[in-house]
Amino acid sequence: MPISGLFKTIAATAGIFVAGFVVFSLLDVVLAVLQPRFYSTAAFITVFGVGGIFAGLFSYTLGIEYAGDRKETGRIYCILTVWLLSLVFFFLLARLEGREYAAAFRSYAVTAALSVLLMLKGKP
Repeated sequence: MPISGLFKTIAATAGIFVAGFVVFSLLDVVLAVLQPRFYSTAAFITVFGVGGIFAGLFSYTLGIEYAGDRKETGRIYCILTVWLLSLVFFFLLARLEGREYAAAFRSYAVTAALSVLLMLKGKP
């Protein structure tokens, strides 16, 4: 895989991962405004957990498309990128804002990392 294909794969995977977090953050705000009576901490964590599943799978899928080939290197780089970003979210970003959003960041990171584990078999 040429270096430009590798960069496109990593950039696409990281971009979708972060964009997914932004989208589900906005969805969380909308749900909190529209249904404040039924909104709780469990709903907060669940929204980001489901978002992590979708972000992990969509970032892997788009990363594979930008890889140009569905060979082992593109697949491994997609999985490693999601795992690295999940570690950043879990350990570093969860400490922001006085750990107020730690549960949401961690649920997003864990579910994204675990959803990409489905792709380890080599069948995209």
